Amino acid sequence: MASLEDLARRIEVAEDLQSVVRTMKTISTVSIRRHEVAEQEMRRYLAVVERGLQVALRHVPRSAAGAGAPAAGPVEGKTGVVVIGSEIGLCGGFNERVVSFALDRLKAAGVGVGERLVLVVGSRAELGWRAEAGPPRHGEEAPTTIEALPAVVHNVLMRLDDWREAEAASRLVLFHQRIAPAGGCAPVEVPLFPIDPGWLAELRGRPWPSRRLPACFGPPAAVTRDLVRQLLYARVFTAVLQSRAAEHAERAAAMQAADRSIGEKLDDLRATHQRLRQETITSELLDIIAGYEASATEAEGPRG
Repeated sequence: MASLEDLARRIEVAEDLQSVVRTMKTISTVSIRRHEVAEQEMRRYLAVVERGLQVALRHVPRSAAGAGAPAAGPVEGKTGVVVIGSEIGLCGGFNERVVSFALDRLKAAGVGVGERLVLVVGSRAELGWRAEAGPPRHGEEAPTTIEALPAVVHNVLMRLDDWREAEAASRLVLFHQRIAPAGGCAPVEVPLFPIDPGWLAELRGRPWPSRRLPACFGPPAAVTRDLVRQLLYARVFTAVLQSRAAEHAERAAAMQAADRSIGEKLDDLRATHQRLRQETITSELLDIIAGYEASATEAEGPRG
């Protein structure tokens, strides 16, 4: 049986660990809100880009506007794949889930190993990809703060441009996780290129919100290309924000479970410590009483 000193030391260690876990849970909870606010701002930016693209599309022939639309049948050429994971752990099966989802979707689409160009964002996800499908073509460090996020998105876009120009990639797709409306997190697939022709047609036909019709300054085709790049930037940026929020949600849930487990362990340790302390005090009192009785008996001496 552990001594009182051992139990006291275990209780102290458990209390320190619980304090760390609660701090991490608080940080993750605050970070979720920060990323959600940043996502709302990015959605406003995306709405502005879509408005501009709507104007440009009205000045571009429908045949040119539909350029880049996916052809019927299997995808020809290589497929650029971006998988967004985390840089640090303590977030449950976050990385394993998104890697498995991406591989399942690529298999269902008939994209073989030799037909895909893979960029994995986050060292933890990269380890999972290596274990499941071998080394990816490229790796990128995941942002650990919102301030570091633009640089990561820029690097991802540069890689996508390189794949399209140097590798002749005909399709670009991104996989990440986001917080589900019903709770928890779920992996999603985001097609990046080619742009969905149905969506372009719907965007082109949207009614303008005012009676003043806008004009397109500059060559419509060039303006459209620039706005499409901004569209990709906003979509990749939003995906990374959603992934970071989901990562923090998973970590907060993991820390909540750890906090509960540590609390239960602390209750057991404190109960054991209290019981052992009470037994020690009782034993000492009994020893004192026994010693007192023995001393009193000796003091009385033999009678007769």
